[in-house]
Amino acid sequence: MSVTDDIKNRLDIVDVISSHTALQKSGNSYKSTCPFHDEKTASFFVFPERQSWRCFGACATGGDVYSFIMKSRNIGFGDALRLLSEQTGIPLPNKDDNSQYQLVKDINDSANSFFQEYLISIRGARTREYLEKRDITPHTLERFELGLSPSSGDALKNHLTNMGYTTEQLVTAGLARNIEDTSIRDIFINRLTIPIRNANRELVGFGARTLSESVPKYINSPKTILFDKSRILYGLHLAKQVADSDGLIVVEGYMDTITAHQNGFTNVVASMGTALTTPQVTQITKLTNKVTMALDADSAGQQATLRSLESSWNVLQNNPQANGAGVSASLDLQISILPEGQDPDDVIRESPDKWRDFTNNSINAFDYILNAFSCQVDIKTPHGKA
Repeated sequence: MSVTDDIKNRLDIVDVISSHTALQKSGNSYKSTCPFHDEKTASFFVFPERQSWRCFGACATGGDVYSFIMKSRNIGFGDALRLLSEQTGIPLPNKDDNSQYQLVKDINDSANSFFQEYLISIRGARTREYLEKRDITPHTLERFELGLSPSSGDALKNHLTNMGYTTEQLVTAGLARNIEDTSIRDIFINRLTIPIRNANRELVGFGARTLSESVPKYINSPKTILFDKSRILYGLHLAKQVADSDGLIVVEGYMDTITAHQNGFTNVVASMGTALTTPQVTQITKLTNKVTMALDADSAGQQATLRSLESSWNVLQNNPQANGAGVSASLDLQISILPEGQDPDDVIRESPDKWRDFTNNSINAFDYILNAFSCQVDIKTPHGKA
């Protein structure tokens, strides 16, 4: 956990905001006339459970305790952080003495807070509409910490440098890059941001989906001291809680995983690409011996599945005992064949029961391999017969 989180966890947002405006209890929340604009009817609400606030009136914005202090005192994040550091008695780290590993974690946490606050601001209205059209609920948005990167190309860089980080540190963290004219630009521009946590819940990087016609549709953080896409399964920090009892279902994409969890299928993780890698499979076999792969039904998806199976069996051959806790290396590996042209997100949104049927009626990996190769080989030829 970063120092910004430590400070926020030490504070009660109700106490902080109560020193600026009189709050009245309203169900599970508190309300008041907005301290930032004139009004007669209370439109300002504080939510203790989420430790957040929001003005539903003219401001149409909200955030956490940091954003409230910034707005109420008209100061930047760095000054708000220092003020609340003094208030809580939690010292800020000396970034020159901080390890690179911890430094990148802190930068990621700060970027994540920035993206989340930007999404819930008035400038995130169109992105919130997009998420609503995809049936993403507010609870899911919060649970998966979805955010929004501004379109300017330098907003995150300016925010983080105002906090005291250098542009070199932002490049090291995988959040900014040098371009040809030697200027520094944000990597994530006008994209839905998807924080990626490892199995230990550490925020190691970001995925991001375009909100325009730009390509590629999805991008990830570059490889850093924390982030290596080939070694991480998206959503495993949540799914591992039920892996022993329910097994794990592997899909390709972020939205597949998010939609699955929202609909109660909390044992779903994503490979964040195509074929599973050996490190990813090793993580799975340490948690469960029951795995279902539910990848896209197109040709690329089938080839990815075959490559993943090869990787899976290589792991089992080289690692006869998956872990010391007694999880058997005799992996019960199943393949779920999805309808042509549909990915898990499509199937689940259409009918959760349909998804349940597909995953419950999956086929054994060996049978899948035999069927797949028989379709690719002409047994009438000498090569096919061989």
